[in-house]
Amino acid sequence: MKIRTMLMASAMVFAIVPMVIYAAFTNTMVSKNGDEEFRTTILEMADNERNTLQTYIDTATKQADIILAYDAIQTAMSTGKTSDAAGNYLSMVASSNDTIDSVLLVDADGNVFCGSSGKANTRIDNFDAYFNYPVGALFFNDIANPEATGGGKNATMFMRKTVGTNTLLINFKLGSTGSEKGYMYKASGGSTFYNGSVIIADSSENHNYSIVENFKINLYNEYPKDVFQPLIDGLADNSVSQIVEYTPTRSNETWYAAACRVGGENGLIAIAACPVNSSANFFSASATNGLVVVVVLVSLIVIVGAIVVSILVTKPLKVIEETLEKVRRGDHEARIPTAVSNNEYGQMSRAFNNLLDEIVVSEDRYRTITEMSDNIIFEWNFKTNEVFFTNNFNKKFSYRAPSDHFGDSFLLKAKLHEDDAERYKADLEKLSHGEEFKHNEYRMKNIYGDYIWVLIRTATLRDKEGNPQKIVGVMLDIDRAKKSEQQLTARASFDSLTELYNRETIESQIDNEITLSEARKSEMAVLFIDVDDFKHYNDQYSHATGDQVLKFVARTIKGVVNEFGFAGRYGGDEFIACVRNAEINDPTRVAQDIITKLDEGFECDGEHLSVSVSIGISVIKDDYNTRVEYIIGKADDAMYSVKKNGKSNYAFI
Repeated sequence: MKIRTMLMASAMVFAIVPMVIYAAFTNTMVSKNGDEEFRTTILEMADNERNTLQTYIDTATKQADIILAYDAIQTAMSTGKTSDAAGNYLSMVASSNDTIDSVLLVDADGNVFCGSSGKANTRIDNFDAYFNYPVGALFFNDIANPEATGGGKNATMFMRKTVGTNTLLINFKLGSTGSEKGYMYKASGGSTFYNGSVIIADSSENHNYSIVENFKINLYNEYPKDVFQPLIDGLADNSVSQIVEYTPTRSNETWYAAACRVGGENGLIAIAACPVNSSANFFSASATNGLVVVVVLVSLIVIVGAIVVSILVTKPLKVIEETLEKVRRGDHEARIPTAVSNNEYGQMSRAFNNLLDEIVVSEDRYRTITEMSDNIIFEWNFKTNEVFFTNNFNKKFSYRAPSDHFGDSFLLKAKLHEDDAERYKADLEKLSHGEEFKHNEYRMKNIYGDYIWVLIRTATLRDKEGNPQKIVGVMLDIDRAKKSEQQLTARASFDSLTELYNRETIESQIDNEITLSEARKSEMAVLFIDVDDFKHYNDQYSHATGDQVLKFVARTIKGVVNEFGFAGRYGGDEFIACVRNAEINDPTRVAQDIITKLDEGFECDGEHLSVSVSIGISVIKDDYNTRVEYIIGKADDAMYSVKKNGKSNYAFI
């Protein structure tokens, strides 16, 4: 991920995400507070409607008293007969007040003998019902609005005053009929309350109600009786109920409702109801919208700020990146402008420039040292197939290797000895496939035309997937040590009985092997081998048999170590074996092989004889300056520890 992208992502994570979480939390709290506020509002609304009804009842009572105080009405009420003055007055009262449906003067039999326009000379069939309701109660009748269609009945609240046997009956409109809006409809704001309703119920058995709808509706047909029955019946005058939750039959939503009973004999009840979701949305919408605006603005500010900061941060990094690329391409004079920044970038730039200066100096120093040394450094790049050699390669072999193909240019064209060519090709094949060999020795023709021995040590550089990328190595001149080894071999003195190296030669060979191991950076091991109870063979059989035992031991040791070492007779029944590359050729495995093969025995003068030996092992890793006598002495000590612990085994030091 680029730094610019990382900065942007960090800004998102550490700024915007917490803001969103905060907004969500705040919105939850706002919604919770909104719900509490809505509950309080419902209670207040029910109480307000109660007060409105009470005011309406008081106004209706005053209205009735005013009508009865009119002379023509007094005369009509006392005589039971209408007059033009009385009829005109009642019509004027009804027409001048759009909340009054009708004003009637009714005799004891329910006959209207005087009334507002269009209401006289009729009979109220259910007149007796008026006297079954308290004054100011709801009532559904046919005469309140005779022109109503559909067989519906309008809800009215009536006020009655009785004088003698005659009654003043005023019907007040509560709901709405067409374009006509009743008093309570207007008072309740069009009978809607945050997508809910304000309901006026009476005290009858079925609790008839109306305000929104024009027609008679049973309260329990739409609202659960088990919820509203205790809500209504348990109310004291002028008190407000607790909030209840319910689900009306007309909706699957959960609603809140509260009720309030109007005082007096009228038995009216005001109910405020609203769906819960609507309340939450209503009270939290503005706050939520505000939060959204804040979150969006903050997010935009953070994003813009992140872009600006990322540009400021990455611009000097781009300069550093370009300079590094120049250096990678070989321009060692390239430097980062120190004026790129005075902060950490400036410090990093100066540190990098100082490092480049030191590298240039170190490179010059290294080049000088390598050119003065006999050691030749080389590098083989697998990607480009280019080979690099230090200049002393040309000085030693009078040949400048071209940087093309490792196999064609290196060694083979430098006149590798023909006896080593096949072995070199095999090693080269291993290298080309990423296989390693730590070292190997070859003969090459030098500037004087002589073949000299060189040792090549390599290391493979791999990528993170393990694929080989480069081979780096060093070529060492080991000609003197190799030729000394060959001379020693040519004039070596062998033990006449066993045909192994004698004591002097084996010590010389071990000393020479130490030098070669140091050049190879490899390990070597010395095994000190002593025949267990050798005197037994001489005493029980003969000295000739003892000689056969020694020959058998010599043959066995030589057969085991011949491919990776050499052996000699140190004296009497004591032998020494040297193992090259001990990190690969495990000396403990060599010792065990010798013990096993000797235990298998041999035939001597018609008898089968087995031989046991005790073996001590000493290993040389980094102590190449150790004397031969010391190394052999350590192996000898290890061998004696085996003798003490039962023989026929090996010990490792």
